[in-house]
Amino acid sequence: MSQLAEKVFLLYRQIDEQTAALQAATGLQCPSGCGQCCENPDVEATPLEVLPLALELFRRGEALMWLERLEESGNSICVFYRPDPVIKGNGRCSMYSWRPTICRLFGFATVKNKQGQLELAACIRHKQIMPEVVCQTQEAIANGFLAPNFSDFSITIAAIDPYLGRARMSINQAVAMAIKRVGLMFQLAESADTETGEGVQG
Repeated sequence: MSQLAEKVFLLYRQIDEQTAALQAATGLQCPSGCGQCCENPDVEATPLEVLPLALELFRRGEALMWLERLEESGNSICVFYRPDPVIKGNGRCSMYSWRPTICRLFGFATVKNKQGQLELAACIRHKQIMPEVVCQTQEAIANGFLAPNFSDFSITIAAIDPYLGRARMSINQAVAMAIKRVGLMFQLAESADTETGEGVQG
């Protein structure tokens, strides 16, 4: 499990580097404090993408607590989102460093249009607040600037582990499944250690 998580984190480093390069080249940035994308209940992920998050919860001793919250939440917004109590639409992620692919790419990645050309899948807030920057970013991509691509990273995730990396589901369901998977691996490891110990004693 830790090896899979390390592969995912290496991929996240690549995503973050490409996103940072796009931001530096174009000036495209999220509005300060904005959390509107996190308030969408339709955010999806694969269990593999949140495997590092699940491992971190076990490291903190919080996995079972969060599993209960996740199972109670159903298909609501991500349980790790903390909305701003004062400013509507603002908020923060309480597990930001372990966020999945969509949370890293949203507003900064490309898709293919009907003509098969890459274009920015622009965030509606970006369009409202900085339309000129969005246009400049679209032009840069059209002229060959290498921006992150949703499809490329989805394929890479699936290739890391075809079982955990293909099934897309609500982010809460994905985290719950990842926690259960990690918990099972820990149980199996403990069982194997116990059996080995008994064998040595006998």
